[in-house]
Amino acid sequence: MLRITLAEDDPREIDLKMIRPGKLLVKNTSATLDVRIAYETVGGLGAGTGLAGAQNYYSLGAGNEYVFDCGPGVGVVAQNQSMFFAVTGGTATVEIWVATD
Repeated sequence: MLRITLAEDDPREIDLKMIRPGKLLVKNTSATLDVRIAYETVGGLGAGTGLAGAQNYYSLGAGNEYVFDCGPGVGVVAQNQSMFFAVTGGTATVEIWVATD
């Protein structure tokens, strides 16, 4: 289990590469803030450059969690890249759980 505290406009790069089949759970524990998630950058912006006008990300709504089936070449999450997590308007915590065979 990985617990990551996100600060406003400070994207965090997290290595979620999976080399074996399994499940990936991503949970936003914030009650009010959405978390932005993207590959390589958040909306085309690297860490430390802010999030104004960001595009090309998906939002994990406050209090929600996603579960993905993953493995090499399987599932909707690319297994060969790190992902960036970011929040606007405050701080939030994301919990990530990787379960493999």
